[in-house]
Amino acid sequence: MKKQEFKKQEFENFKNYLKVKENPGKIEKIFIEKTIKYLNYIKWIPWIKMIWIWNSISMNCANKGSDIDLFIVTDNNRIWIVRILITLVFQILLVRKNRKYHASRFCLSFFSSIDWLNFWEFSIKNDIYLYFWIIYFKPILDFDETYDIFIEKNSSWADFWDYKNIIEENKKYIKIKWKSWWNNAKFLNYIEHMLKKIFLKKTLKTYEKIWKPFWVIINNNMLKFHNLDIRKKIAKQLTKK
Repeated sequence: MKKQEFKKQEFENFKNYLKVKENPGKIEKIFIEKTIKYLNYIKWIPWIKMIWIWNSISMNCANKGSDIDLFIVTDNNRIWIVRILITLVFQILLVRKNRKYHASRFCLSFFSSIDWLNFWEFSIKNDIYLYFWIIYFKPILDFDETYDIFIEKNSSWADFWDYKNIIEENKKYIKIKWKSWWNNAKFLNYIEHMLKKIFLKKTLKTYEKIWKPFWVIINNNMLKFHNLDIRKKIAKQLTKK
């Protein structure tokens, strides 16, 4: 398999297209500080492996109306437990995004198990957006060096060598470190199964209602609900491969 790689000119085209700044501005810094603050309320959940900021804030192109997109990695067979707990906590704290309140709130639309960190699984041809998406991910909470595992797994299909400085810089954003624990109790498997049974039906109903777009992923290892995917458009406009 030939690795995907995007060189300097394509990188500049990508930054210009999305108005990516070289460094975080005032808005991005405010949102990052807010994320650090509120992740401290959920870091006790023992099955979390990592939480990243992604999209506009991680790419330094946010505005006052931006929400805060989080990518949450969990232990295997713990996605539904973690999702429900985080949703509950953020709902109580009134910081979860909803239809009425969007700006500066947390969007909980992307979960993955630790064994499903290779994004080749849902990449498209000439996926320049996914490539730089990965490079710009900002890890805030990192248990058991999951960020390094993530980069290593995706390096199997993408050559990030030219941007290793950005990846190393990202590690400076890690503010919360912890060791995962309490994961082997058999009753947790039962709870995970019951939560999935309860909430999956509603999730699939919504999925069918929006005509099953290719960018939405719902399986035992990943829940990716973000309702807009511009990767095909960007690949067409910014690459000639």
